Amino acid sequence: MRTLVAGFGNVLRGDDGFGVEVVRRLREGDALAGVDVMEVGTAGIRLAQELLTPYDRLVVVDAMRRGGTPGSVYVVAVESVEAPEEIDLHLAVPARALAVAKALGALPGEVFIVGCEPAEVDELTLELSPAVRAAVDTALTHVRRIVGTRTADEPGEAAPRDPPRDPVVALQRRDEILQIMFWLFAEGLGPDITPEDVLRFVDDEPAVRATLRVLVDDGYAEVLADSPAAAPRYRLTVLGVQEGRRRFLDEFEPYLARRGHGECGSADCDCHTGGECRYQ
Repeated sequence: MRTLVAGFGNVLRGDDGFGVEVVRRLREGDALAGVDVMEVGTAGIRLAQELLTPYDRLVVVDAMRRGGTPGSVYVVAVESVEAPEEIDLHLAVPARALAVAKALGALPGEVFIVGCEPAEVDELTLELSPAVRAAVDTALTHVRRIVGTRTADEPGEAAPRDPPRDPVVALQRRDEILQIMFWLFAEGLGPDITPEDVLRFVDDEPAVRATLRVLVDDGYAEVLADSPAAAPRYRLTVLGVQEGRRRFLDEFEPYLARRGHGECGSADCDCHTGGECRYQ
């Protein structure tokens, strides 16, 4: 598959330059077979033009506000793109560039966004904030995973992470297991979760164990230090609870009645006594 990795952002606006920094680092590293890298900056029309080549897969990297802690990295598989009502030649927002590409019949079959929660995008500075700069390596890991490669633990080397798999299926499995972990947590069946707990719902042990490792890499879960390597126990981080709840409600809220006693299912949350929900 031919893949294009495109970095959006204004490098003069602090963390808004995150996407450009990621693709610059990617370009400086080992070449990835079948992968082209492009600095889009704020001229998204260039991306729409480049996609006329065409490509099979697109990975957009950009700052993304989703209410998380600055430096949080999000990976999203784009499932639908709306047609544009008008053409803006600047197209600084990725969604508009994707809409134009769709109108031109050039939108790849697979589109992913790797985003990072910014800390500062209003000050005139060329520097990323410390949290966002630290997230660049995490974003590079995600990009390499999507395109089928991953840097090994040894600097300068590259090695496969897991057997090759469809990145769309992998993201869907990650979201599915994150939702399961949140549901177990919210129903009081956590917070500690083992692979066997998840296997009650997903009958694919290698995929479950691999996905749990991915959730740890993504910062959504952590391995409990006192659990044995042969039988690890996992626990959602604060970010994992937030994202798990968001994804669970996106998936199931149309079919669920509102809880009369609060917004979430965690028995120890303050929202049950009239306070703020700590997991929103």
